[in-house]
Amino acid sequence: MIKLLNIYSTSFWKLIQKLFKSKGEGCLLSRKVLPLVLFMLIYGLSRGQAVLDRSDVKPVMLGFRVPEEFWTHEFTIYENGVYKKQNLEMFRGKPLILDFWATWCTSCMPNFPKLDRFKQMYDERINFLLVNSYDRDIGKITEIFEGEKFKSFRTKTPSIVFDDYLKKLFPHQAVPIYIWLDDFGVLGATSTSDFVNDAQIKVLINRMKEEKR
Repeated sequence: MIKLLNIYSTSFWKLIQKLFKSKGEGCLLSRKVLPLVLFMLIYGLSRGQAVLDRSDVKPVMLGFRVPEEFWTHEFTIYENGVYKKQNLEMFRGKPLILDFWATWCTSCMPNFPKLDRFKQMYDERINFLLVNSYDRDIGKITEIFEGEKFKSFRTKTPSIVFDDYLKKLFPHQAVPIYIWLDDFGVLGATSTSDFVNDAQIKVLINRMKEEKR
């Protein structure tokens, strides 16, 4: 964006120089259009800078709250056989565990049913959400959720797919990886699958109860 604007600004400047060097109508025209050209350049550059700023996603540090954009950003989510556009507002206000996975990760899928069991146990007290930041082949993703080969790993837990945002917010080197957020959207922990168990989930839920008293 900035490079493109720089090209335009150079071209505009050369045009203005030619007009100023000319006499008569050319000079008069340049004096009329110069303010407009300058406005367009300044406005365009500011818009370009704004685009760059929005793409500069800063990782969330342990003990810090996720940005507001975490809840309002529009994701593509697979749930119950349907792909839809949706933000995360519905998950706000309760503990949320994000499970990052990929279709090529053989140790990821066996954990899916475990999340379903925990959701059934704790119901509205906690939420779980799968996140795929690696795959772009919708066929492969659908096969994981609906194919006969992966029938034993079927899950009711919704999954964000085609993610480009959360992987920047929570950078990691391997999957599966789990991101633990409390009721207030504060990053409490990053863990492997071994720590996603009944005891740890109870600790998170009970701590939230104590803080709300």
